[in-house]
Amino acid sequence: MADLTAWAARSRSLGDPQAMKIVVTDLLANREPLDWRESAAYASRAEKALPLIESVLAHDPEQARALCEHALHRIYLVCDEADDSDGEISEVMDQLMELLLRCLRAAPPAANWLDDWFNLMQADPWGLWNEPAVLAAAGGAVQQAYQSKAAEDWQDWVARHPPAVTTTADGGKGRRGASQRQSAVSAVAGQGGRFDYQRERLRRRYLDVLESQGDKQAVIDLMRSSLTDAAEHSELVAYYESLGKKDEALAQARAATRLYPNDWRCEQDLLRCCERDGWHEEALVIRRRQVEHMPDVEHFQAALLAAGKAGRDLAIYRDELFTWAADREIAPPFGGRSMASPATAQGRHVDTRVSWLLAEAKLDDALALVQPPHVCRPALLRTIAKALPPSRHAQAVPLLQRVFAAWMTHASTPYMEVLEIVRETLERLPAPERDQWLMLLRAQYKAKRNFIKGLDALPRRG
Repeated sequence: MADLTAWAARSRSLGDPQAMKIVVTDLLANREPLDWRESAAYASRAEKALPLIESVLAHDPEQARALCEHALHRIYLVCDEADDSDGEISEVMDQLMELLLRCLRAAPPAANWLDDWFNLMQADPWGLWNEPAVLAAAGGAVQQAYQSKAAEDWQDWVARHPPAVTTTADGGKGRRGASQRQSAVSAVAGQGGRFDYQRERLRRRYLDVLESQGDKQAVIDLMRSSLTDAAEHSELVAYYESLGKKDEALAQARAATRLYPNDWRCEQDLLRCCERDGWHEEALVIRRRQVEHMPDVEHFQAALLAAGKAGRDLAIYRDELFTWAADREIAPPFGGRSMASPATAQGRHVDTRVSWLLAEAKLDDALALVQPPHVCRPALLRTIAKALPPSRHAQAVPLLQRVFAAWMTHASTPYMEVLEIVRETLERLPAPERDQWLMLLRAQYKAKRNFIKGLDALPRRG
């Protein structure tokens, strides 16, 4: 029926806009919510409208544009209650939007078309519009109207929301200028710290307009005077950097860190500025805080690098970090599931120091540290064992057996990981000890039949 309807429409006079609109309406009509299967069928029917509008575009771009707008409004009504998991309806919407751009390029509309476009964006339940692309296609009249509306909408939002006091990079209050634009940038968003989508959209739209006009100071004024959260402080730092204003970026990053001391974006902004501008002691403080918050290898190595730039004795500073890591091992940071054995009064969870030693290629130091009663993550024990050469099988085997004991506690069929550990262990055992260990495993885990089958299937070494 959709094919017949489209064929009939093409057979009619293309100069009858009302008849074409009725056909497009019929193709895009739907009264019930759609599940994902029905959405595919609907999309297949809806895309029949595309060649119809294409045929109109060739001789009447304005009529084609009106048909595109009508088609989008109709499809919005449907997709608001459709399961488009496979994206087939949204693909038709994308094609309609692209066709609309072609119509705009062929016949740029008057400034008042902006209202029609904003109504379309308001009706779009999925927010798929690319505003810069539409503006580029719509021409100068619409662009001028858009710029005016962006300013007016922001000013209207400001008027409806009382400004609050905000701290800027220089420690003062957000200042007001004399012009209408500067009065608009004095607003501070945020009602109770909640994200305001409308404010964000209006603010971003106005910022883009100011940027397109090349008014960088106006962009800065708006950003400074409307700061509400860590993300917007970080955005301002990045903008200062894009303009080469390094001092302003550093000052803003410091102010943001004072306001949001636990925000990772502000911390990274300040760290980047300090390391770039040679504030190495300040950067080292941040790096040390990061390694104490997350003592992985990356943060450990970064802290050492920062210490070197700050002129510290690297050997002494490294010892400080290892001492700190050793002190925190008294209170084990991990749960029992990842441990080879429970913590004891004498044993420590030495994961942090072991990972650092392995990163420094200090294999023997790591091996000495993981000896009982100390405990360590099985993965690290395995890493040490695999790094030991064949001449040191006797040291590797106990490590692998500890890994097996830890993983077997929570293993389930098909036992692939633990069987791989068994295989690695058997390859390092001499024949008598290998047979003895296999016999012990069969006796201890005889109730785990799939594990025993896996043992029997392991390749035998001659």
